[in-house]
Amino acid sequence: MFNVRSLFVPTASIMVCFLGVSASYAQNTLCYTLESLQGSYGVVVTYGANAALGLQPEFLDGKGNLTRTGINNQPTLGSSTGDRTIANVTSTGKYTVNCDGTGTIDRVVTRADGTTAIASDDFLITSAIVKDGRFVATTIVDAQRDPSVIVPGGIFVTRIHTLRPNDQTTGCFTMDSLQGSYTVVVNYGANIALGLQPELLDGKGNLTRTGINNQPTAGSATGARTVANVTSTGTYTVNCNGTGTITRIVTRPDGSKTTASDDFLITNAIVKDGRLLATSIVDAQRDPSVIVPGGIFVIRTHALMPTIPTTGTGPVIPPTQTQTAAIAGPKNATVTSRSIQLDGSQSTSADGKPLTYLWTVPQGAPSAAILGAATATPTVQFAQGRARYTFQLTVTDSVGKSSTDIVTVDYQGY
Repeated sequence: MFNVRSLFVPTASIMVCFLGVSASYAQNTLCYTLESLQGSYGVVVTYGANAALGLQPEFLDGKGNLTRTGINNQPTLGSSTGDRTIANVTSTGKYTVNCDGTGTIDRVVTRADGTTAIASDDFLITSAIVKDGRFVATTIVDAQRDPSVIVPGGIFVTRIHTLRPNDQTTGCFTMDSLQGSYTVVVNYGANIALGLQPELLDGKGNLTRTGINNQPTAGSATGARTVANVTSTGTYTVNCNGTGTITRIVTRPDGSKTTASDDFLITNAIVKDGRLLATSIVDAQRDPSVIVPGGIFVIRTHALMPTIPTTGTGPVIPPTQTQTAAIAGPKNATVTSRSIQLDGSQSTSADGKPLTYLWTVPQGAPSAAILGAATATPTVQFAQGRARYTFQLTVTDSVGKSSTDIVTVDYQGY
């Protein structure tokens, strides 16, 4: 006669047997904890059917605290032509997580005009790794419980948080972080049109992109499509936190040209040869599409491709003459911490020899302490509380030629 109790095997034990992992190990890594959500994330915020897009670096401290600061590219209130507004948004708050990877976020949101609102989100950890015997969340999806407190109209808000190398240990993103061949998928509005465009970023701030757009045929009543060739050439800048801007000249299929600007966020990266290398980027165009009419909102995803040896084919970026130029960063940052590191390391020297650096506070700007003012990467401390602080970088080359650049930092802390 069989003993029923001897046949009972806990479900967790069965899973362990199938996985070939010891029971003690499974028990140690079974639950998600606050510490599972520790690190720097790139957050892409989608409003409704791409009505607006947020591009926001985020830090989760592993103890239940969250900070997130970045831009929203959103419709300009009252515009009938699809105009866009770039607004700075900050969230600070708390998160909790359950054993199964579900959790909640409760935040105080500071809008661009300085007003605040309360928001709550439910989230799910959708992918993770095991590191040092614990789960580490690598992708998180959340849904806001109430309509957007930023964009009016009762809009539903969702976010994707992607873990990036920890900027507190790996340092800053630089121009060099965006070097390589990328594939770019361009979405127009709610998938009205799609662009498929190979892209080359040279690691020095130059960009070329050429490919097709599959778009509606003008005037067609039957949904006919037109495949059109589009080219963009331009420049990019990047901030320490992986945000940046692209400025482009766009050549349309008919040969006419126009300009366009985009804000971007590095959403994923790896560390290679001691530097950060962007592997995925999301951008949002500041103005309506210059290709497809109708005031359409444009967003793109850029994915890094493996390096393939070439024999002279592919996009070619003409060489540019190096000049002595001050390049100060981060540009237009918003922070809540009492200090921030400035970055002038991307400044260039005409003769290739070392530059001298000098950081100062321009006359009339709020005062701040600059630690290491004669270095490329000083630390500044905000002395006058909440304010928009301005810092000027002056670089001088070996023959005495100088250049200056300005950064502004909006300090929203206490």
